[in-house]
Amino acid sequence: MNTWKPIAHVAFALLLAALQASLLHWLGGGVLSVSLLAVCVVWAGLHGGNVDGSLAAAGIGYVMDLMAGTPKGLLTFLAVALFLGVRAASAAVDLRGRGALALVSAAGALFLSTGAMLLLRNAAGPEAAPGGELAGRMIVEAILTGAAAPVVALGLRRLDARFQREEEPGLLG
Repeated sequence: MNTWKPIAHVAFALLLAALQASLLHWLGGGVLSVSLLAVCVVWAGLHGGNVDGSLAAAGIGYVMDLMAGTPKGLLTFLAVALFLGVRAASAAVDLRGRGALALVSAAGALFLSTGAMLLLRNAAGPEAAPGGELAGRMIVEAILTGAAAPVVALGLRRLDARFQREEEPGLLG
């Protein structure tokens, strides 16, 4: 495990969150949303190890908590749950390729927003609880996240390439 890799993923997620916030402000004015950080969590589930991937998922979830203004730990919990779900799914099914990443990222974005809505609905008072009218917005967010996933994957692939070790030839190599 490389100690700096989860930290680099969290820093990348923080930069991506800032870029996402500014783009959504200038392009849609808050009408549409996209969850680019869900792609980062899915990437950690598909390409990270058990320890560094879960640390990265928790850090990315904390960044999501900070950016969304949710109660601390809500999106961190959901991001780690998403990481574990992606790890389990990738053990059962081959999820390599851009299409699979886009599909799993869309499902992950839908999981994060639906999970946050359901948990907040049970924890908050009835006047402050989010309602079911957000379902359409969550589906559009999932579709946009899936469409943006291959672009985010390019940055994550470049980031991961910086942490690849050159194998030294051994006795047989």
